[in-house]
Amino acid sequence: MDPLNPTVDDLQQRFERLSPAHRIGKSLHAFIAEGNVNPDEIISLIRLEPLLATRILREANQLSSDRTESYASIEEAATAIGFQRMYDLLGLFSYPATTEREAFSYTTEAWKRAVTCAVCMENLAEKHRLDAQRAYAIGLIHSLGQSILESEPTYRKPALEKDLYGELNNRLRRFNLSGLSYALLADWGLPSSITDPIRFQYSPLDCQTTGKMACLLNLSKWITGVVREVDELPDQALGPDVLVLNLLGEGEQTLWNLVTDVSDSLQRADFVLQGKYSAC
Repeated sequence: MDPLNPTVDDLQQRFERLSPAHRIGKSLHAFIAEGNVNPDEIISLIRLEPLLATRILREANQLSSDRTESYASIEEAATAIGFQRMYDLLGLFSYPATTEREAFSYTTEAWKRAVTCAVCMENLAEKHRLDAQRAYAIGLIHSLGQSILESEPTYRKPALEKDLYGELNNRLRRFNLSGLSYALLADWGLPSSITDPIRFQYSPLDCQTTGKMACLLNLSKWITGVVREVDELPDQALGPDVLVLNLLGEGEQTLWNLVTDVSDSLQRADFVLQGKYSAC
């Protein structure tokens, strides 16, 4: 795969060969080894694994072409494919990677970003009375294209040059990756209620279908950057988009307060990874 100019087909092929990030992979393996078949606990783990969640969303939305509605949340999709298939997929993803596959693991950093953004989306959606489960799914898989690219052994993250062209190229690259993520997920049959916010994650005010959810994703990416101390947006250091904040009726201080809520949610997610479900 060309890391500079990847295609949707490149990402599709790499997705099929990717293994979960090491941290979540160990938890999946331990869960299966214990023979745990509690559906609620299985869903809790699936919500923390972007590859598995995407696979389940894809299978559910490809079950039938004559379905009346699409599946836009991990919970709905898991119910649609059935418990046995869900458990089988969990087992498939729980096996340790072979030597050949180890080079194609979801990076731990990409996994942390995905889960953090998902938690941010869930918190913001509840605050704005939107579908929190759908918001979580969007946050979890919004950067699938970038994460697949980062799994390339030869990938080197481009340095952000301190000049106009460097910043412009960085912005264009991110727009291109969001477009690739959108095209990949749309090709798999995921509904527009998921794919459109992902497509417009860097320009949410241009989204005419699910604009509010796109705005929440844009803000969630900014909060994720604060929590993880990474560049989630081309202009991360400038703060959240003022127009987006005004549209949602939010203040910047509210978002800073949300960082604490997100950190608490991430701690509960860590309990799930440790198998401490009663602590959640």
